[in-house]
Amino acid sequence: MKEPHNHRKVGYSMIVISVSLVAMGLIVWAIGDNYHYSSDLMSGQEVDAMTPKNGYNIISFDDSQPVGAKLKMLDYAETNATAFKLKEQHANSASTILIFGSSADDNKKLIADTKLAAAQIAQEKLPAASAAGKANQATQSAPPTTTAI
Repeated sequence: MKEPHNHRKVGYSMIVISVSLVAMGLIVWAIGDNYHYSSDLMSGQEVDAMTPKNGYNIISFDDSQPVGAKLKMLDYAETNATAFKLKEQHANSASTILIFGSSADDNKKLIADTKLAAAQIAQEKLPAASAAGKANQATQSAPPTTTAI
C-alpha cells in the first residue's frame, strides 16, 4: 500500500507550480506589449552608472551605438564652469557631448531631450533633402540640349 503523505506532497507541489505559472503570466501580461522593456532597463542602468555622486561628468552620447555603449565618460569636473570648459574641449568629437549632474532623473531627461532635438532636426532636413532630390531628378530626366556648330 502507498504512503498517503506522498499524495499531500504532490498536491502542494502542484499548487506551487500553478501559482508560479500564474505569476509568470501576470508579469508577461504587464510588460508583454512593451517590447523595449529590457532595452529601457539597460539604458536606465547605463545612465545610473554614468551619474556622479557629486560634481559633473562629461559624457559622449552616440545614439547610433547599441544599448550599453551609447554613453562614454570623457572627463570629470568639480564645478559647473569647469564642466562647460571641458565640454568645449571635447566638442570636436563626432558624438554629442553632454554634462551629467548628480541627478539620474535629470540625466535621463537630458538624454530624452537630446534624442527629441535630433529627431526634430532630422525631420526638418527631410523635406529639404526630398525637394533637392526631386530637383536633381528633374534635371537628370530632362533631355540633353544639343547645339549645332
